[in-house]
Amino acid sequence: MRILEEDYKRGWVKLQVETLDDLWVLYNVLRENDTVYAKTTREVKVGDGSPGSRVPMVLGLKVKNVEFQQFSSKLRVKGVVVEGPEEYGVKGKHHTFSVGVGDVITVVKERWDEHELEFIRKHAVRRGSVLILSIDFDEACLGVLSEQGVRHVWEGTLNLPSKLYHVDYEKLLRDFITEVAKIVLEIAKREDVKAILISGPGEIKNYVKTELADKTELPVYSDSTSTGGCQGLNETLKRDTIKRVIGELGVLKARSILEEFKELLVKDHDMVSYGLREVFDASLMGAVKSLVVVDGLLRTPSDEERNMLFEALRQAHQHGAEVVIVPGKSDVGLELEGFGGVVAILRFKLHKTRVDLTE
Repeated sequence: MRILEEDYKRGWVKLQVETLDDLWVLYNVLRENDTVYAKTTREVKVGDGSPGSRVPMVLGLKVKNVEFQQFSSKLRVKGVVVEGPEEYGVKGKHHTFSVGVGDVITVVKERWDEHELEFIRKHAVRRGSVLILSIDFDEACLGVLSEQGVRHVWEGTLNLPSKLYHVDYEKLLRDFITEVAKIVLEIAKREDVKAILISGPGEIKNYVKTELADKTELPVYSDSTSTGGCQGLNETLKRDTIKRVIGELGVLKARSILEEFKELLVKDHDMVSYGLREVFDASLMGAVKSLVVVDGLLRTPSDEERNMLFEALRQAHQHGAEVVIVPGKSDVGLELEGFGGVVAILRFKLHKTRVDLTE
């Protein structure tokens, strides 16, 4: 979750949802009678007898209920409109925000509890940064994207001669790509980034990506933009690819936890728990160190199971555990289904009676 603006003395914070985890954070922070502002669409009729059409607008809702939307990774915020365009007469009407990854909302409370502030701030600094290289045949620009925004860290020009008039053009291009890749790796190590995104027009971004392929274990992504350099970097930030990269970092972390879980399941199964009941019991004892859950469990139709899961997640967070929520359609999510949708690595052993899966 990214904190865009905040003024807790006046009772508000503006947030951008970046992963599925953030939706669960909002679920726990939003309370009845809070006010939430967001961009939305609403069907309005301009005149009597008109069929009506959906009009984009910004509304403020007095929250009545918050729930996960069934069959989708969205958080439904239901309430009564307290602020909106006067010409549409929407005040006092009921409305629902459907909040998903990438959306921006403003939350206003009469009083923020300290644990709510801690909850938001913890999730606003938990993810690693992304190194973005924007490059074309004229210039290149490197920026580090973190929760605080984008910081430009390097800029260079190619000054390549024309391909038609220089016999060493291909060598000069390869030398430049090698040099850029070297700079990218040095900065990636220095900044401790978690992923690299290369953007730009044409093929040069792919050349750099290929050059990096065998030289780093970091995930490397690419995207097409109309230009390179620092102008192209700003264009990259407005595209959906950067949101996808940030979201996939959570899946990569979940994969790491799941692999450790499977190793412990074989070597020392008292150091892991899986399935809703086991993980719930472990979380109440403060035993959970890391937890991965598939997003479908958040929307289970069973009130008992849903309440059990939310309490398990809440207890895990309160005891400082790492919690990652992953999409059910991801490779990690599909594998999690075989373990009841949720697994946990423990801080200490819990002796349980269980069939040895290695037999």
